Amino acid sequence: MNDRELLYIKTIADTKSISKAAEKLYIAQPSLSQALQRIEKELETHLFIREPRGMKLTYAGEKYYLMAKEILNIYNDFKSEITHINELKSGRLVIGVARYLGMNILPKVLPNFNNNYPNIEIVIKEENTRVLEELVLSGDVDFAITHVHKKDINDNIEYEMLRKDEFLLVTSKDYLKNSEKVKEDNGKKFVDLKDLALEKFILLNINKGIRKVQERTIKSYGISPKVILTTKNFETAKRLAAKGMGVTIIPKDYLSIFNQDKDYDSFNLIGTKENIWYTAILTIPNLYKSQATQVFIEEMKKYFF
Repeated sequence: MNDRELLYIKTIADTKSISKAAEKLYIAQPSLSQALQRIEKELETHLFIREPRGMKLTYAGEKYYLMAKEILNIYNDFKSEITHINELKSGRLVIGVARYLGMNILPKVLPNFNNNYPNIEIVIKEENTRVLEELVLSGDVDFAITHVHKKDINDNIEYEMLRKDEFLLVTSKDYLKNSEKVKEDNGKKFVDLKDLALEKFILLNINKGIRKVQERTIKSYGISPKVILTTKNFETAKRLAAKGMGVTIIPKDYLSIFNQDKDYDSFNLIGTKENIWYTAILTIPNLYKSQATQVFIEEMKKYFF
């Protein structure tokens, strides 16, 4: 018994005719008849009864038909998987990624992908979100991974949101210890920025995506705190806040990128929804994604889910 024989019996049953089945299978009718006789002889039973309306399955034939359908479906799925694997024997994958997000995610995803598909050339383009969106729209990257605030959605881009990340207030160690400004709930510490309106703030440079979320968050509280310093590096802002130079607002995921002693305190924010952005995959809607792109995206999702 092989896949051709399974297909012969299934096609005869579907068409109820040896001649129609032979035509559909692109083989001569006598050859198909001989194949049927051979299969029935091997099984020592009849699979069909010839009736005026055509070929009708016997009880044994019905069992064979169901078995043939199941095995052929499994076999066809297997062939599809093999085809996909073969398509990944060579190729090129261009990935756009936000710099620090790439530092956090790619080392956990790329090695496994490279081991499975060593002949796929991988090109990484590290840019800010605005540039990454342009690269996606121009087709210069297969897809991009970055952070996006829901108010910054580009209608020409498809965003697949993978994870929500909140911005936290960062201060020096014990700066707000025993302060009435801190509320606790289920082991988490919360603050309302209205209570910190007189604090000195350290923010990111004006052209940074983090800065946009920082400004939206602060504005949502109706306060205008003094900004004593701006920097292009969130880690610099965090470390200066840890030294007591001021306070800052940083994405929670970013706090753990660089390994060091936790010499700072962080607090969840209450009274706002503007302190949230999302890790997202950016692609062009309704555009064909290469097999390499699809496989890499699925591998990356395992990191998040």
